[in-house]
Amino acid sequence: MAEASIHTTPATESTFISADIRNSGLLRRRWLYHLAFWVPYFGLLVIFYLSLHMTMTTSLFTIVFFTVVIEAGFSYFNLYVLITRLLFARRYLFYILAFLLTVMACSVAVLLMETVVVRWIAHEPAAAYALWMPKNIIVGTVMGVYVLGLTTGIKFAKDALLDKELRKEREKHYLETELKFLKSQIQPHFFFNTLNNIYSLTLNRSEQAPEVILKLSDIMSYILYDSTAPLVPLAKEIDYLRNYVDVEQLRFGNRLSVSFHIDGPVDAAEIPPMILILFLENSFKHGVKNNISRIHLAIDLRLADGYLHFQVENPAPEEETTGE
Repeated sequence: MAEASIHTTPATESTFISADIRNSGLLRRRWLYHLAFWVPYFGLLVIFYLSLHMTMTTSLFTIVFFTVVIEAGFSYFNLYVLITRLLFARRYLFYILAFLLTVMACSVAVLLMETVVVRWIAHEPAAAYALWMPKNIIVGTVMGVYVLGLTTGIKFAKDALLDKELRKEREKHYLETELKFLKSQIQPHFFFNTLNNIYSLTLNRSEQAPEVILKLSDIMSYILYDSTAPLVPLAKEIDYLRNYVDVEQLRFGNRLSVSFHIDGPVDAAEIPPMILILFLENSFKHGVKNNISRIHLAIDLRLADGYLHFQVENPAPEEETTGE
């Protein structure tokens, strides 16, 4: 007995999102996301300096602008050099030391820039020397840790998001490949047997031959055209199963009886194509093919609460039920 529960999708909600990581908008518009970080950060620094000095002179604006430029440069050095060559290489101690040195270098670079601006633009030599007081160095170091740490956290959050989407995409491709492989196992021997049966019917001038050819045509149409879609109406999948059973029943004649019970709103649901046939084909292969007695195949399909419960019950051959 084969049984499966499959989550179905309403026919009115067949909207799909394909996540192609390599061509995603997140990567194509990377510069916009970077601007979305640095522009507000620049605005926050402007507000900070305004709160301290109550005015925004040319020299202060220059200091704020080049502070952002310097901190951005050291941040990208950390993201694309230190993290790539040290952290990702599992050289954790070297990365920590390099990160601390980078923070200190960033703080010193900002102080040097402020010294130049205050000395040569604001023309305040005394204020320029005062910038190198220990408290200013500590504040600069803390700001460097904040900026580099924040950008590092954003990078890892972005990488985690992309990695999650990539895993989903790989899983999707894996399932599609596996399903295509299973489909390929069904079709060849089924069509071969059916064509042999049609040949026998035509030799005997049987009136069943046109009907079998029509059912086989419907099966081929479903496989070639409908099954290429991500989802198909459940009603079409059921028609495909019925045609499959009718064609197989021709091979086994009167010794095979089939009951097909359907329950639920099947017209309002969609499922991946050719999923159910795997269980039905397996039942014919293992429960019917090598059984010479009268055989009954019970197929039960029930749709409830967004789930499709599919059960195929077939007799088991004696060699499969008798232990050694």
